[in-house]
Amino acid sequence: MAKQNYAEQNTVSAENQLNVNEYVSIVRRGGSKRVLFFGNSITRHAPKADIGWHGDWGMAASCAENDYVHRVLAFLDDKYGRVDYCIAQGSAWETGYFKGDEILEAHYRPAREFEADIVIIRIGENIKRVDIERIDCKPYFQKMIKYLASNPDAKVVLTDNFWYSERIHNYTKSISEENGYAFCPIGDLSKDESNMAIGLFEHRGVSIHPGDRGMKCIAERIINCLK
Repeated sequence: MAKQNYAEQNTVSAENQLNVNEYVSIVRRGGSKRVLFFGNSITRHAPKADIGWHGDWGMAASCAENDYVHRVLAFLDDKYGRVDYCIAQGSAWETGYFKGDEILEAHYRPAREFEADIVIIRIGENIKRVDIERIDCKPYFQKMIKYLASNPDAKVVLTDNFWYSERIHNYTKSISEENGYAFCPIGDLSKDESNMAIGLFEHRGVSIHPGDRGMKCIAERIINCLK
């Protein structure tokens, strides 16, 4: 059987996954810890009826509680009491990372000012191969993480891509090693289609996103890095 290239099958547009004024959402619950999630549609995607997606959480989990963000939050709530959290939808960064400070300042300053104690970077699937080939992504990855991890004592967890990309894997792994971040590889999960939502959505791009099982696996690996 030919090897599946799921990244190329991801026909969910990186544009307009959220309204621009919702790129950063912050929930304060009087917590003793602050956690920031920076990601794409796997982290949060608003409803989009024309592709059959009606949730407002990590695509394609069956409900908010079953996406990786809320599973990690449940663990942190148990560990620290109710935590404050910020979800920053980074698809605009993925498609414009080469703009550097401009894209970060335009959309993600509130996430920086949140000064999270824990920063979880779970991004990269929407970075176009043609962009990586003409503009080295690694220094922009480093700049983005430094920008978001404004708390000097923050614990940073960095994953590679759910749909495995050798370049993104190598970028994220080397950045983690060079900066003392926790590296959380998840790229092997897409080798098993039971970790996707295939058969649950008519739209192919939606269906190859992690379903409940895949989200649980992503959350468990991140949690292992946090323990």
